[in-house]
Amino acid sequence: MAPTSTTAFAHSIPRLASASRLKLPFICHGPISCSSSSLVAARFLRNCVLQEPAQDMSTYREKFSQRMAMAGLKPHHRIALGVSGGPDSMALCVLAAAWKTAGPDSTTRTNGFIDGLLAIIVDHGLRLESGEEAKTVQQRVSDIGIKYFRDFAINNSSVSFLLHIMQMTRLSRNSGVLGLAGMALTSELFSKFMHSRIMDLNHGILVVRPLLDFTKEDLYEICRADRLDWVEDPTNRSPSYVRNRIRMSLQNFSSTSTFMSELQALISACRRTRIYVDKTCSDLISRSLTITDLGYAVIDLPVLNASKVDDISLAKFCSIVVQFISQRHRPVRGSTSKLLLNYIRTFPCKTSLTAAGCYLSPAPGSKGTKVLVCCSVNCPLPSKTELFCLEDSKEDHEDDFISNELQGIIDLANSYSDLYCPDASDVRFLDTSSSVLTEAKRLNMISESTYRSILSMQEEEMKRFKPKYDSDYERKSLVGSANSSEAKLLEPGQTGKFMNRFSISWRWHEEFAGNCCRSCLVGQNKVAVKVRHMEERDWLYLSQLSRDQSSENGLAKSCLDRAISAGHCLRFLKALPAAARKSLPVLVDSDGLLLSIPIIGFKHCPLLEVSCKWKPTVPLGGGHSSFI
Repeated sequence: MAPTSTTAFAHSIPRLASASRLKLPFICHGPISCSSSSLVAARFLRNCVLQEPAQDMSTYREKFSQRMAMAGLKPHHRIALGVSGGPDSMALCVLAAAWKTAGPDSTTRTNGFIDGLLAIIVDHGLRLESGEEAKTVQQRVSDIGIKYFRDFAINNSSVSFLLHIMQMTRLSRNSGVLGLAGMALTSELFSKFMHSRIMDLNHGILVVRPLLDFTKEDLYEICRADRLDWVEDPTNRSPSYVRNRIRMSLQNFSSTSTFMSELQALISACRRTRIYVDKTCSDLISRSLTITDLGYAVIDLPVLNASKVDDISLAKFCSIVVQFISQRHRPVRGSTSKLLLNYIRTFPCKTSLTAAGCYLSPAPGSKGTKVLVCCSVNCPLPSKTELFCLEDSKEDHEDDFISNELQGIIDLANSYSDLYCPDASDVRFLDTSSSVLTEAKRLNMISESTYRSILSMQEEEMKRFKPKYDSDYERKSLVGSANSSEAKLLEPGQTGKFMNRFSISWRWHEEFAGNCCRSCLVGQNKVAVKVRHMEERDWLYLSQLSRDQSSENGLAKSCLDRAISAGHCLRFLKALPAAARKSLPVLVDSDGLLLSIPIIGFKHCPLLEVSCKWKPTVPLGGGHSSFI
């Protein structure tokens, strides 16, 4: 099993005791691994040899403090630690405890425990000895002064490896420059589901990895200095896993200082490139992209052309836009990315394109100078989640508190990131015509021997590597295809998420039923309505209601108001692009009769109260991330 990464869930919470609704930053030492192959492996206790650390502990503490500051975190923030019991997570506990209790912003202790610090101990219970191990870890973190929470199932975990091993893994598979930039210091994780045990509807979890620059020996030294035992996983030595093969290869090369220094220089150059690309994309989003509250986007092509953006940045920009509009949880790669890039490079735009769950076309009236990006209802869903999920209600003031505090952390982290953003002259690998490795050799960043060593590792690993292509993913996703016949039930008083994009709720005002004629009380006694995409029959139904306005046909005043409302809605809908209309959610009764198009304010009956907001689960750009 890969070592649990030193990541910190950095998501602020109003009450630390609310462990079941984890709303605090999460810190881990590296990736959080859920490798099934390791679940049956026995782990063994590693005793510390009491000896003087090779490096003064104050050096480790200062380095940790600097990384936390770069992540936007301060000691007063409430933080959860991912703890597996290995040397990485135990070192994390030691450093986090010292960071929280030292300095002018230090926190106090309550009943012997450090305020605002919680250890999350994951015990899957799939091995006989896992329970005893968890109890041992509990005692260790308690001795450090950290409260713990056990049996916490982290369903949205992020699997990754320690920095060098991860970089070599990607080099061995010929990853691109953005992939070789590696794991971010901070990143936001968002649930694929509307309601998750550890993730709110409106907020992700800020994951912080402050130990990325620490070596494995550093972590052992920290544990030894604090006289802490740890648990080792025997599968970390098995050559069956790529991370272990890379680790052993690195050990073979570690005696060659040239190899390691050149490798680090290559990784650093990739990270600078990624920082530059991310900043470029951020600028393009602010200057050329408009997101409407009806769930579609408009791209201003002249702005893109004037910017003379390099292909790697423009491809990333396109990926960000379509991923946001479709709410996919996988990035756009390969041939799809190239297809989008070629499409957006065409000016003026004269054709349409369906890709990555989106429908792209010239914006009406723009003469091809603007591109419309809508969610395509005929494409598979962005994930295997249900089309529609229920959500428990939450207090608005608590959500506001969380959002404001988290945003403050992110803003502070961004202030550090801006300092590290390089100029274009200091960026390598913007030309994607050749591999990163070949370009690094051409630029004399790596020597011939290093180049050959990495090529050899690539060839060996590529023999073992079996990629999962996007086509396989799309084929499997067809099970959840969002075609027009699908509709999910929504009960009164509940809130649902439609296509990960719209938040919807409704209820009936039965106390005012006497003010309406019987034809208005559609579905009044029903316990639920259905939610689906808008269809052609809905358009025809609105047209019929609008015609009723002129004849009146003995309608009650409320019915006449409804007919007038239908006429207004028709005029509004005609002004919308056809693709955008099709992706709008509507409420219908059990017979399929239109009850409401809530996003534009139409409802069939005045007794019906509907709320609908464009509220995507994953924000534009996938949330905050920092690669400094």
